[in-house]
Amino acid sequence: MDGPARRRLSNAQTGRRRSRHPRPRGVRRRPVRSRRACGRGLSLARLSIPADLRPPAFDPWAATHVARAARRAARDHHSRHRCGQLTFPYQQYYLIRKYIPIWKLQKNNVGRDAEMDKKKGLSFRGGRVAAFGAAAVLGATGHAPAGAQTTDTAQARASVDTEIIVTATRREARLLDVPISIQAVTGEELARIGAVNFSDYARGIAGVSFLDNGPGRNQIFIRGVSAGAEVDTGTEATVGLYIDETPVGEGSSQPDIRLYDIDRVEVLRGPQGTLFGSGSLGGTLRVLTNQPRFDQIAGYLQLTGSVTDHGGANGAANGWINIPLSDKVAVRAAAYGIRNAGFIDDLGGEKNINEEKTYGGRLAVRFQPVEDLNVTLTGMYQDTRIGALDQATDTFPDLIQDRSADTPYRDRIATANLRIDLDLGFGTLTSSSSYFDRRRRFSNDIDHFLGLLNFVGAIPFSLGDSRLSYPSTSKVQEIRLASNGDGPFRWVVGGFYLDRDDKVGQTINPLGVPPQARTGDNIYYEDDRFGAKQLAGFTELSYDLTDRLTATAGARVSRTRRSEVRVTDGPFLGGFSRVSGRFSETSTTPKFNLSYKPADSALLYVQAAKGFRIGGNNAGLPPCGIGCTIDVGPAFDSDSLWNYEVGAKFSVLDRALTVTAAAFRIDWKNIQLNVERGDGFNGFLNAGTARIEGAELEINARIGDHWRFGGQATYTDATLRSVAPGVPATPGQRLPQVARWNAAAHLEYGRPVGGDGYAYIRGDVQYVGPRVNSISAAPLPIDDYALFNLKLGLNSGSYEFSLFGKNLLDKQAQLGRTRLDGVLRGVPVSLDRISVNVPRTIGLSVARSF
Repeated sequence: MDGPARRRLSNAQTGRRRSRHPRPRGVRRRPVRSRRACGRGLSLARLSIPADLRPPAFDPWAATHVARAARRAARDHHSRHRCGQLTFPYQQYYLIRKYIPIWKLQKNNVGRDAEMDKKKGLSFRGGRVAAFGAAAVLGATGHAPAGAQTTDTAQARASVDTEIIVTATRREARLLDVPISIQAVTGEELARIGAVNFSDYARGIAGVSFLDNGPGRNQIFIRGVSAGAEVDTGTEATVGLYIDETPVGEGSSQPDIRLYDIDRVEVLRGPQGTLFGSGSLGGTLRVLTNQPRFDQIAGYLQLTGSVTDHGGANGAANGWINIPLSDKVAVRAAAYGIRNAGFIDDLGGEKNINEEKTYGGRLAVRFQPVEDLNVTLTGMYQDTRIGALDQATDTFPDLIQDRSADTPYRDRIATANLRIDLDLGFGTLTSSSSYFDRRRRFSNDIDHFLGLLNFVGAIPFSLGDSRLSYPSTSKVQEIRLASNGDGPFRWVVGGFYLDRDDKVGQTINPLGVPPQARTGDNIYYEDDRFGAKQLAGFTELSYDLTDRLTATAGARVSRTRRSEVRVTDGPFLGGFSRVSGRFSETSTTPKFNLSYKPADSALLYVQAAKGFRIGGNNAGLPPCGIGCTIDVGPAFDSDSLWNYEVGAKFSVLDRALTVTAAAFRIDWKNIQLNVERGDGFNGFLNAGTARIEGAELEINARIGDHWRFGGQATYTDATLRSVAPGVPATPGQRLPQVARWNAAAHLEYGRPVGGDGYAYIRGDVQYVGPRVNSISAAPLPIDDYALFNLKLGLNSGSYEFSLFGKNLLDKQAQLGRTRLDGVLRGVPVSLDRISVNVPRTIGLSVARSF
């Protein structure tokens, strides 16, 4: 009996299970090596890859990275398949077969150059291709950057056919294989819908709601974890926000970074306390930028002009350039400028008082001295100036604001991050050092409050100037080690350190009187300084119980210290005062997950995870006096929640249809609530408990060669279950700013035109149901709304043209609502201030890539 026959007999005799994927013809065996030596020295010529899967000889970039990916794949598979047993592992072979080599797509009128550009948008970390080894190199996971999409039919086909690779679990994995509720929006999709800021795409994300008072005044909620409008209050947000590796959440107000040259946006629903820590109570939002590439000089330039109803002309320009300085050093720079005319008028007759001017840029330098070491230094800056909030005062739907003085707003953001990735063979060691600096200055209209104080004789003036400043800086260091390979045991372990300083400053003086240098010469002066230091360790372990069943457990232990020093001065509070307070706590946030894959394109999972948010102080508040109805106390405790969910993901018909669904229940206790005491001062207390139950559904489909359809529907039932003594609310009351139903859908038709062109038309509709504005004795209702957008595009060669209409039906939506009670011009008033969306905007965009 010959050798191969004896081996087959031996397998049968020992009961060894045969692979579901037989070894393909043409793939030869090699001698066994050590894991570190596995794959070393394998050039493309020595790899026994069947001819129909080989890259063309005229493409050295593809040849180099196919060989590199194969070497990486050989090492990754060493624990499960003896190294060299298959020089090109048969799992990768069938994966590549599934996705058709990109140079074979020419028969479908897909230009090779466009597909190669897409491929070259891949990010190579630590010298290895992101996910799936050689399959990724062959185009299975390529993304074109936002604002720089490819320019022919490949763009439309890839948006559905392309697998999305995410790093939400601190390792690279297919979106379909990640056993948590996550939605990823690629750079192509962001550009397709014309997304420039958060609100442009947020309504299309299942489980996400938000409060939008204009640029830089966003507050994001996920899965109904909301206590209402807490912008500029000093507490932590319930959603963590990251730009690449840098956490940029500052207080409860999340910065609105413009979405230019973006690889993807990842939205992680449910608490992410294990890997992302405090402040990720409801979820985490990650914006991932495109990184420098070594393969080519490339660039992009886009000009956009538009006109807004009830406003004026708008303009924007953005671009990026990628320059490899050598085969080890590359630089990527992006820059943008935006001017929006505004659409809110002053009651006195001034037009377009909420005009916006924003400019910014990003610079990244990448250094790869050896294949296993990758160093990236990134800096970003953005400066936004607006004339007023996007609010109408008691005149809705008329876009008019009642104010006695200008209320300008300026928001400056700067970040720096140094990321180092070292491939150790068995795992990847990552160090991320971040610096974040945000400085906001604005004026606030409080004439209704000053008028009331003047009416009762407390102050001698009724119109005033209230100026506020919110500088914040943070320094973050994270080190983590994640296992490599696809063996049955996978792990991530790491440490985290945060040092953050926030400041809230305010002066109040009669109208026309600027802030005084001496603190006591102001009618009211406040300087409130917050400090936070956190040290944490975390780990997450996964083990394949069978080929289909995986168990995951993780935990994060954090020690946080917060301090507050509040200085007040001026005659309003009786002179100088200095009060300080401290708060510290140790928290543990565990996570448990069990996932099952009935097929390679399907996933079922159940999960329980805890979220946590640190408490704080109410230092320096004056004692309850005239009008004070709620005594908040000197401090408030941390709040936490448990999230229980079950989910499913599957893809059928060769990925023509992808469906993701999840159902969840959240038990939230010690809710941190910002309340007005009734005397003009606010403070925090723990309001009680809440239960949130809901379901999320996402669908993406390709219908034939020309049609694409997608959408999401979300149901969220978020109510209070118990209320602490003194809180002006009742059990059963809905949580604020969260609709019971919201949904979004898009439909696109596209087809090739000419020799290298592609034309398309896309419509988007977004619906948000009715909500309430606050946890209070009499919460105000906020109406539901639906918005419709339309875009026509033509890509031809290196040029892109598009005609777009946003809010095409000119719907004036209520995004938020507050009520101000007081005295204005000597008359008692009760004013509604309603945050509104941008009216109908029609525009044209022209872009060129090179």
